[in-house]
Amino acid sequence: MSDKTNINRRQFIKATVATGAVSVSDFAPPALSQKLHDAERNSNKIKLKFGVINDVHHTITEHDLGPDIGEHSEWIKAFAEAMNAAGASFVVSNGDQVHEGYNGGIPSRYKETEFTRNLETYKENMRLFKGPSYYVLGNHECCGAIDKDGIRSIWHYPEDNQFIPENYFQFDYPEQKLRFIVLDSQYEPDGTDKKPFCRGYAEGYIPPQQLQWLCEQLDEVRHNDYLAIIFSHQILGNIHYPYGVSNAGEVQRVIESYSDVVPVAFHGHLHDNAVQRQNGVTYVSARRWIVDLSADWAKRFGDWLLVEVFSDNRIRVTGHGASLSLDI
Repeated sequence: MSDKTNINRRQFIKATVATGAVSVSDFAPPALSQKLHDAERNSNKIKLKFGVINDVHHTITEHDLGPDIGEHSEWIKAFAEAMNAAGASFVVSNGDQVHEGYNGGIPSRYKETEFTRNLETYKENMRLFKGPSYYVLGNHECCGAIDKDGIRSIWHYPEDNQFIPENYFQFDYPEQKLRFIVLDSQYEPDGTDKKPFCRGYAEGYIPPQQLQWLCEQLDEVRHNDYLAIIFSHQILGNIHYPYGVSNAGEVQRVIESYSDVVPVAFHGHLHDNAVQRQNGVTYVSARRWIVDLSADWAKRFGDWLLVEVFSDNRIRVTGHGASLSLDI
């Protein structure tokens, strides 16, 4: 066989593979072809699914705060049922699950019993989901009528698969080699907790001790060859005041120094879709629960995310309603 024939064959193989008409495995020996086929198939396997919802602003209290803040039990249940149908392993409520009743700058008529009942009804609705539900603290919870310990005493209920064991925490899926890290951005710039009825409630902050804890978590992730996904209510990427944490640059330097193991961080708070890709990390903000005030509310099920992690650690985000969709 001439060199010209060999060159033409190589060119033909290169051209047909490039067009997708055949794959490289079609020209491999049977054993190698099977290995290539198995590798391709395994890389397309979904190893974990989870759901994310944020900024529901649920309240059963009478108010005059606008039509998008109110009794949202049906939409919470719709999310839970959708995640059951999708086969999600867990769900994350990424802050501002309830509305604390601000009217202007003062939470005037909002009693502790009413605020507590809103926390309880959100949890009761989320119990419809058959797997674990994890909670992230938002500013509207932490500037309500009770402190962080009181909120956790209601939402952390392992008997019903409801979890917020600490203000910030992590949970693992060892078989999938995944760690999920929940941050607490509800701090004042001096590092003290946001208190009930606080006024400057929108901006967040990640204090030094939490950043040190985050470094320790990510060191373990890297050592164990895991992947880490981060949740924070306020945005950790670059976003205009008051939607991000006030020390965002410092937080980004920490996270992006682990970009080999941290592909993405999910946020709420902005009430809109936003994506920032920076130094190997993708910062995602999802559209809030109710966005279309002209919609038929009896039929509108709101916005949420379904996140799928593949065996090769690709991540696919599929938005429901007006929420964004993207590949990471």
